[in-house]
Amino acid sequence: MGTRYGSMIGVKGRCMKPTLKHRPAIWECMLGTVYAMNNERDIRYFDYKWEDAIKFAGIAKERDIRIYRVKERVSWGSPEYASEPSVGRMVVWITK
Repeated sequence: MGTRYGSMIGVKGRCMKPTLKHRPAIWECMLGTVYAMNNERDIRYFDYKWEDAIKFAGIAKERDIRIYRVKERVSWGSPEYASEPSVGRMVVWITK
């Protein structure tokens, strides 16, 4: 059985569940707009500027990219910034 590959906003990765070593990097918001999180856990809204979101998140092929739909609540960002991947959204995950 082979590994499935997929893409989201131009980022290609394996379609499988992230491990505990992964963190959310980019997730969809509404109608193609995205949020991104960098290594310092700063979250920023990028509207339709996907290339800028990819650079901000620090996505690189050597970071074990995975694409997976959130099935339960995930909390990563700072409490004063309440944006986080909601249940049912596609998320690009990378290693920490």
